[in-house]
Amino acid sequence: MATDLYLGLDIGGTKMAVGIADAQGRLAADAAEPTDPAWRPGDVVEALHRMSQGVCGEAGVEMQDLRAVGISYGGPVDYAAGVTVTCHHLEGWENVPLVRLVEERFGLPAAMDNDANAAALAEAVFGAGKGHTHLLYLTVSSGIGGGIIIDGEIYRGATSMAGEIGHTTVKPDGPVCTCGRRGCLEALASGWSIARRATEKAREWPGESALKGEGEITAQAVARAADGGDALALEIMRETADYLAFGIGAGVNLLNPTLVVLGGGVSQAGAVLFDPLREALGKYALKENAAAVEVAPAALGAQVGVLGGVALALSVGAGRCGPGGE
Repeated sequence: MATDLYLGLDIGGTKMAVGIADAQGRLAADAAEPTDPAWRPGDVVEALHRMSQGVCGEAGVEMQDLRAVGISYGGPVDYAAGVTVTCHHLEGWENVPLVRLVEERFGLPAAMDNDANAAALAEAVFGAGKGHTHLLYLTVSSGIGGGIIIDGEIYRGATSMAGEIGHTTVKPDGPVCTCGRRGCLEALASGWSIARRATEKAREWPGESALKGEGEITAQAVARAADGGDALALEIMRETADYLAFGIGAGVNLLNPTLVVLGGGVSQAGAVLFDPLREALGKYALKENAAAVEVAPAALGAQVGVLGGVALALSVGAGRCGPGGE
Protein backbone atom coordinates (compact mmCIF):
# COMPACT_ATOMS: atom_id res chain seq x y z
CA MET A 1 0.00 0.00 0.00
CA ALA A 2 1.35 3.42 -0.97
CA THR A 3 1.99 5.73 1.96
CA ASP A 4 2.94 8.85 -0.01
CA LEU A 5 -0.65 10.12 -0.06
CA TYR A 6 -2.08 13.51 0.85
CA LEU A 7 -5.56 14.81 1.65
CA GLY A 8 -6.96 17.94 0.03
CA LEU A 9 -9.98 19.84 1.41
CA ASP A 10 -11.81 22.51 -0.57
CA ILE A 11 -14.23 24.79 1.31
CA GLY A 12 -16.38 27.03 -0.88
CA GLY A 13 -19.52 29.04 -0.44
CA THR A 14 -21.70 26.57 -2.33
CA LYS A 15 -19.60 23.38 -2.45
CA MET A 16 -17.07 21.51 -0.36
CA ALA A 17 -14.88 18.74 -1.69
CA VAL A 18 -12.23 16.29 -0.52
CA GLY A 19 -9.68 14.20 -2.36
CA ILE A 20 -6.72 11.90 -1.80
CA ALA A 21 -3.78 12.16 -4.18
CA ASP A 22 -0.12 11.26 -4.42
CA ALA A 23 2.76 13.73 -4.69
CA GLN A 24 2.26 13.92 -8.47
CA GLY A 25 -1.36 15.02 -8.05
CA ARG A 26 -2.89 11.75 -9.20
CA LEU A 27 -6.24 11.44 -7.44
CA ALA A 28 -7.00 8.08 -5.81
CA ALA A 29 -10.50 9.13 -4.72
CA ASP A 30 -12.54 12.30 -4.30
CA ALA A 31 -16.01 13.46 -3.33
CA ALA A 32 -18.06 16.66 -3.23
CA GLU A 33 -21.20 17.86 -1.48
CA PRO A 34 -23.15 21.14 -1.31
CA THR A 35 -22.19 23.47 1.52
CA ASP A 36 -25.10 23.99 3.90
CA PRO A 37 -25.28 27.76 4.54
CA ALA A 38 -26.66 27.09 8.05
CA TRP A 39 -23.53 25.18 9.09
CA ARG A 40 -20.93 26.79 11.28
CA PRO A 41 -17.19 26.01 11.09
CA GLY A 42 -17.41 23.03 13.45
CA ASP A 43 -20.19 21.51 11.35
CA VAL A 44 -18.14 21.94 8.18
CA VAL A 45 -15.09 20.30 9.77
CA GLU A 46 -17.24 17.35 10.84
CA ALA A 47 -18.73 17.01 7.36
CA LEU A 48 -15.29 17.13 5.76
CA HIS A 49 -14.05 14.49 8.19
CA ARG A 50 -16.97 12.23 7.31
CA MET A 51 -16.35 12.75 3.59
CA SER A 52 -12.63 12.12 4.06
CA GLN A 53 -13.31 8.83 5.82
CA GLY A 54 -15.42 7.87 2.82
CA VAL A 55 -12.69 8.61 0.28
CA CYS A 56 -10.14 6.84 2.48
CA GLY A 57 -12.32 3.74 2.30
CA GLU A 58 -12.64 4.13 -1.47
CA ALA A 59 -8.85 4.49 -1.82
CA GLY A 60 -8.18 1.57 0.54
CA VAL A 61 -6.21 3.56 3.12
CA GLU A 62 -6.63 4.60 6.72
CA MET A 63 -6.63 8.26 7.74
CA GLN A 64 -3.43 7.75 9.74
CA ASP A 65 -1.71 6.47 6.58
CA LEU A 66 -1.92 9.93 5.00
CA ARG A 67 1.04 12.30 5.23
CA ALA A 68 -0.78 15.62 5.69
CA VAL A 69 -3.90 17.62 4.85
CA GLY A 70 -4.17 20.91 2.96
CA ILE A 71 -7.13 23.28 2.97
CA SER A 72 -8.21 25.52 0.10
CA TYR A 73 -10.49 28.08 1.71
CA GLY A 74 -12.89 30.37 -0.15
CA GLY A 75 -12.00 33.63 1.55
CA PRO A 76 -9.12 35.65 3.00
CA VAL A 77 -6.89 33.95 5.57
CA ASP A 78 -4.05 34.76 7.91
CA TYR A 79 -1.68 32.13 6.57
CA ALA A 80 0.95 32.43 9.29
CA ALA A 81 -1.63 32.04 12.07
CA GLY A 82 -3.67 29.36 10.31
CA VAL A 83 -6.80 31.44 10.86
CA THR A 84 -9.63 32.44 8.51
CA VAL A 85 -10.27 36.19 8.30
CA THR A 86 -13.85 36.00 7.04
CA CYS A 87 -16.01 34.41 4.35
CA HIS A 88 -18.02 36.43 1.84
CA HIS A 89 -20.60 33.66 1.41
CA LEU A 90 -21.05 32.01 4.82
CA GLU A 91 -21.61 33.37 8.31
CA GLY A 92 -19.53 32.67 11.40
CA TRP A 93 -16.10 32.37 9.76
CA GLU A 94 -14.43 35.41 11.30
CA ASN A 95 -11.09 34.53 12.96
CA VAL A 96 -11.62 30.76 12.97
CA PRO A 97 -8.44 28.76 13.83
CA LEU A 98 -9.22 26.31 11.04
CA VAL A 99 -5.77 24.72 10.80
CA ARG A 100 -5.85 23.81 14.50
CA LEU A 101 -9.42 22.49 14.27
CA VAL A 102 -8.55 20.28 11.31
CA GLU A 103 -5.33 19.02 12.88
CA GLU A 104 -7.16 18.07 16.05
CA ARG A 105 -10.04 16.34 14.25
CA PHE A 106 -8.08 14.61 11.52
CA GLY A 107 -4.92 13.80 13.47
CA LEU A 108 -2.76 15.08 10.62
CA PRO A 109 -0.46 18.08 10.12
CA ALA A 110 -2.32 20.74 8.13
CA ALA A 111 -1.79 23.87 6.04
CA MET A 112 -4.33 26.36 4.71
CA ASP A 113 -4.46 29.15 2.17
CA ASN A 114 -7.12 31.08 0.27
CA ASP A 115 -8.54 29.36 -2.78
CA ALA A 116 -6.76 31.55 -5.35
CA ASN A 117 -3.33 30.92 -3.82
CA ALA A 118 -4.09 27.22 -3.50
CA ALA A 119 -5.20 27.08 -7.15
CA ALA A 120 -2.08 28.93 -8.26
CA LEU A 121 0.08 26.41 -6.43
CA ALA A 122 -1.89 23.47 -7.83
CA GLU A 123 -1.48 24.70 -11.40
CA ALA A 124 2.22 25.31 -10.76
CA VAL A 125 2.85 21.88 -9.26
CA PHE A 126 0.40 19.68 -11.18
CA GLY A 127 -1.16 21.66 -14.03
CA ALA A 128 -0.55 24.23 -16.74
CA GLY A 129 2.39 25.75 -14.85
CA LYS A 130 4.58 22.66 -14.58
CA GLY A 131 8.13 23.71 -15.41
CA HIS A 132 7.50 27.38 -14.54
CA THR A 133 8.80 28.80 -11.26
CA HIS A 134 7.46 32.33 -11.88
CA LEU A 135 3.78 32.57 -12.73
CA LEU A 136 0.67 34.65 -12.20
CA TYR A 137 -2.68 32.90 -11.78
CA LEU A 138 -6.11 34.49 -12.24
CA THR A 139 -9.45 32.90 -11.57
CA VAL A 140 -12.08 34.71 -13.63
CA SER A 141 -15.61 33.71 -12.70
CA SER A 142 -18.24 35.50 -10.59
CA GLY A 143 -15.29 37.43 -9.16
CA ILE A 144 -11.62 37.75 -10.08
CA GLY A 145 -8.93 36.49 -7.75
CA GLY A 146 -5.24 35.92 -8.19
CA GLY A 147 -2.25 34.02 -6.91
CA ILE A 148 1.47 34.67 -7.38
CA ILE A 149 4.22 32.07 -7.61
CA ILE A 150 7.77 33.39 -7.26
CA ASP A 151 10.78 31.07 -7.25
CA GLY A 152 8.38 28.15 -7.02
CA GLU A 153 6.55 29.34 -3.89
CA ILE A 154 3.39 31.28 -3.16
CA TYR A 155 4.02 34.96 -2.55
CA ARG A 156 1.53 36.06 0.11
CA GLY A 157 2.71 39.54 1.11
CA ALA A 158 2.91 41.05 4.58
CA THR A 159 -0.63 40.15 5.66
CA SER A 160 -1.51 37.26 3.31
CA MET A 161 -3.37 39.64 0.96
CA ALA A 162 -1.07 39.65 -2.09
CA GLY A 163 -2.50 38.67 -5.46
CA GLU A 164 -5.74 40.67 -5.32
CA ILE A 165 -5.48 41.54 -9.02
CA GLY A 166 -9.26 41.68 -9.31
CA HIS A 167 -9.15 44.96 -7.41
CA THR A 168 -6.62 46.63 -9.67
CA THR A 169 -8.17 49.90 -10.85
CA VAL A 170 -8.65 49.68 -14.59
CA LYS A 171 -11.18 52.48 -15.13
CA PRO A 172 -11.31 55.05 -12.28
CA ASP A 173 -14.77 56.30 -13.30
CA GLY A 174 -16.07 52.81 -14.02
CA PRO A 175 -18.84 50.79 -12.38
CA VAL A 176 -18.94 50.10 -8.67
CA CYS A 177 -17.18 46.90 -7.62
CA THR A 178 -18.21 44.46 -4.91
CA CYS A 179 -15.45 45.99 -2.76
CA GLY A 180 -17.16 49.40 -2.94
CA ARG A 181 -14.54 51.05 -5.16
CA ARG A 182 -15.02 52.02 -8.80
CA GLY A 183 -13.53 50.56 -11.93
CA CYS A 184 -11.84 47.46 -10.52
CA LEU A 185 -10.92 44.70 -12.94
CA GLU A 186 -13.57 42.54 -11.25
CA ALA A 187 -16.23 45.14 -12.00
CA LEU A 188 -15.31 45.09 -15.69
CA ALA A 189 -14.25 41.55 -16.64
CA SER A 190 -15.85 39.08 -14.20
CA GLY A 191 -18.81 36.91 -15.15
CA TRP A 192 -21.41 39.22 -13.65
CA SER A 193 -19.86 42.29 -15.28
CA ILE A 194 -19.84 40.59 -18.70
CA ALA A 195 -23.53 39.81 -18.23
CA ARG A 196 -24.25 43.40 -17.16
CA ARG A 197 -22.44 44.93 -20.13
CA ALA A 198 -24.12 42.53 -22.54
CA THR A 199 -27.56 43.39 -21.18
CA GLU A 200 -26.87 47.13 -21.50
CA LYS A 201 -25.45 46.89 -25.03
CA ALA A 202 -28.18 44.55 -26.29
CA ARG A 203 -30.81 47.23 -25.65
CA GLU A 204 -29.14 49.64 -28.07
CA TRP A 205 -27.44 47.26 -30.52
CA PRO A 206 -28.56 48.28 -34.03
CA GLY A 207 -28.11 44.91 -35.71
CA GLU A 208 -29.23 41.36 -35.18
CA SER A 209 -27.82 39.42 -32.22
CA ALA A 210 -28.55 36.11 -30.54
CA LEU A 211 -28.26 37.95 -27.24
CA LYS A 212 -31.38 40.01 -28.00
CA GLY A 213 -33.43 36.85 -27.76
CA GLU A 214 -32.00 35.86 -24.40
CA GLY A 215 -34.03 36.27 -21.24
CA GLU A 216 -31.43 36.82 -18.57
CA ILE A 217 -28.08 37.18 -20.36
CA THR A 218 -25.20 35.29 -18.77
CA ALA A 219 -21.45 35.31 -19.42
CA GLN A 220 -21.80 31.75 -20.74
CA ALA A 221 -24.42 32.93 -23.26
CA VAL A 222 -22.10 35.71 -24.42
CA ALA A 223 -19.23 33.24 -24.91
CA ARG A 224 -21.48 30.83 -26.86
CA ALA A 225 -22.75 33.61 -29.09
CA ALA A 226 -19.23 34.92 -29.69
CA ASP A 227 -18.05 31.44 -30.61
CA GLY A 228 -20.84 31.40 -33.20
CA GLY A 229 -19.66 34.69 -34.71
CA ASP A 230 -22.29 36.99 -33.16
CA ALA A 231 -21.00 40.55 -33.68
CA LEU A 232 -22.34 41.96 -30.39
CA ALA A 233 -20.98 39.06 -28.36
CA LEU A 234 -17.58 39.32 -30.10
CA GLU A 235 -17.43 43.03 -29.24
CA ILE A 236 -18.15 42.27 -25.58
CA MET A 237 -15.51 39.53 -25.46
CA ARG A 238 -12.92 41.79 -27.11
CA GLU A 239 -13.74 44.50 -24.57
CA THR A 240 -13.42 41.94 -21.74
CA ALA A 241 -10.09 40.74 -23.14
CA ASP A 242 -8.80 44.31 -23.24
CA TYR A 243 -9.76 44.93 -19.61
CA LEU A 244 -8.07 41.67 -18.59
CA ALA A 245 -4.98 42.55 -20.62
CA PHE A 246 -4.76 45.90 -18.82
CA GLY A 247 -4.79 44.23 -15.39
CA ILE A 248 -2.56 41.36 -16.43
CA GLY A 249 -0.15 43.75 -18.11
CA ALA A 250 0.35 45.58 -14.82
CA GLY A 251 1.01 42.26 -13.11
CA VAL A 252 3.41 41.15 -15.82
CA ASN A 253 5.39 44.40 -15.64
CA LEU A 254 5.59 44.16 -11.85
CA LEU A 255 6.40 40.45 -11.51
CA ASN A 256 7.98 39.41 -14.83
CA PRO A 257 6.49 35.87 -14.85
CA THR A 258 7.01 33.39 -17.67
CA LEU A 259 3.39 32.24 -17.53
CA VAL A 260 -0.06 33.67 -16.84
CA VAL A 261 -2.68 30.99 -16.14
CA LEU A 262 -6.38 31.80 -16.40
CA GLY A 263 -8.86 29.61 -14.54
CA GLY A 264 -12.51 29.95 -13.59
CA GLY A 265 -15.67 29.78 -15.66
CA VAL A 266 -14.98 32.78 -17.91
CA SER A 267 -11.62 31.30 -18.96
CA GLN A 268 -13.52 28.42 -20.58
CA ALA A 269 -14.66 30.78 -23.35
CA GLY A 270 -11.65 29.61 -25.37
CA ALA A 271 -10.22 31.38 -28.41
CA VAL A 272 -12.83 34.18 -28.43
CA LEU A 273 -11.24 35.36 -25.16
CA PHE A 274 -7.64 34.17 -25.36
CA ASP A 275 -6.82 35.37 -28.89
CA PRO A 276 -7.73 39.05 -28.30
CA LEU A 277 -6.25 38.87 -24.79
CA ARG A 278 -2.86 37.75 -26.07
CA GLU A 279 -2.96 40.43 -28.75
CA ALA A 280 -3.97 43.20 -26.33
CA LEU A 281 -1.33 42.27 -23.76
CA GLY A 282 1.30 43.84 -26.00
CA LYS A 283 -0.38 47.23 -25.52
CA TYR A 284 -0.04 47.17 -21.75
CA ALA A 285 3.11 45.18 -20.94
CA LEU A 286 6.65 46.21 -21.80
CA LYS A 287 7.67 44.42 -24.97
CA GLU A 288 10.43 42.56 -23.13
CA ASN A 289 7.97 41.31 -20.51
CA ALA A 290 5.29 40.51 -23.09
CA ALA A 291 7.81 38.52 -25.11
CA ALA A 292 8.83 36.49 -22.06
CA VAL A 293 5.33 35.47 -20.96
CA GLU A 294 2.83 32.90 -22.18
CA VAL A 295 -0.90 33.08 -21.46
CA ALA A 296 -2.59 29.70 -21.03
CA PRO A 297 -5.87 28.26 -19.74
CA ALA A 298 -5.81 26.38 -16.45
CA ALA A 299 -5.47 22.62 -16.77
CA LEU A 300 -7.03 21.22 -13.60
CA GLY A 301 -10.67 22.21 -14.07
CA ALA A 302 -13.09 21.40 -11.27
CA GLN A 303 -10.41 19.49 -9.37
CA VAL A 304 -8.26 22.58 -8.81
CA GLY A 305 -9.61 23.20 -5.27
CA VAL A 306 -8.91 19.71 -3.98
CA LEU A 307 -5.54 19.58 -5.76
CA GLY A 308 -4.75 23.01 -4.31
CA GLY A 309 -5.27 21.45 -0.89
CA VAL A 310 -3.02 18.55 -1.87
CA ALA A 311 -0.32 20.96 -3.07
CA LEU A 312 -0.48 22.75 0.29
CA ALA A 313 -0.33 19.42 2.11
CA LEU A 314 2.93 18.67 0.33
CA SER A 315 4.49 21.65 2.11
CA VAL A 316 3.87 20.15 5.54
CA GLY A 317 3.96 16.46 4.66
CA ALA A 318 7.08 16.33 2.55
CA GLY A 319 8.90 19.61 3.15
CA ARG A 320 7.84 20.89 -0.25
CA CYS A 321 6.41 24.39 -0.75
CA GLY A 322 5.96 24.51 -4.49
CA PRO A 323 7.30 23.46 -7.86
CA GLY A 324 10.82 24.40 -6.89
CA GLY A 325 10.74 22.38 -3.67
CA GLU A 326 12.69 19.22 -3.02
